[in-house]
Amino acid sequence: MTIAAVVFDLGGVVFRYHPERRFEGFAGATGLAAADVRKRFMDSGYSRRCDAGRLDADGAYREGVRLLGSRLGMRRFRDLWIAAFEPDDAVVALARRLRTEAKVPLAMLTNNSALVRTGLEDRHAGVLDLFRPRLFSAEAGLLKPDPRLFRTLLTLLGLEGHQVLYVDDDPVHADAAAALGFASLHFTGADALADRLGAAGLLA
Repeated sequence: MTIAAVVFDLGGVVFRYHPERRFEGFAGATGLAAADVRKRFMDSGYSRRCDAGRLDADGAYREGVRLLGSRLGMRRFRDLWIAAFEPDDAVVALARRLRTEAKVPLAMLTNNSALVRTGLEDRHAGVLDLFRPRLFSAEAGLLKPDPRLFRTLLTLLGLEGHQVLYVDDDPVHADAAAALGFASLHFTGADALADRLGAAGLLA
């Protein structure tokens, strides 16, 4: 089977995801307890609404500061929100090798908000630019594991599922892709990913 594109999840694959950094950062900026920040963002459904595209970046900011009872500026709010993400250098190195050695398209499919997209594209442009197209759930108004989101990705790529290797740290999402015919990998680390890319003939 020939792999014509590799698609990466964002949080937990290309970027390590540390949500506690987000809550602790907002706690330090507002005087709230980190547990209270988490409750206001997560238990309220705010974060999921952002990821599902119910709020654009400006709307997410306005609703976020309302939930916090804060006067944080937009840039500060966004920086604290994306503090949860840290590039995984080993995975980024593999992506760069794929671009130069295998010369296959790299794409991204993620359950994330417009706020995350704009923040990471600003702060980590060198990483995000490795992946085109980048399909964020907020743009489509759909969340993984909805099959329609995966089909939207295939349309953007102009490929069939069996031509695409999909990499996700969430086994539910990896299984959803596999059910649609993708070559799918449940991501457990850069070494296992490198082995799979080698087995697919994409890396020596």
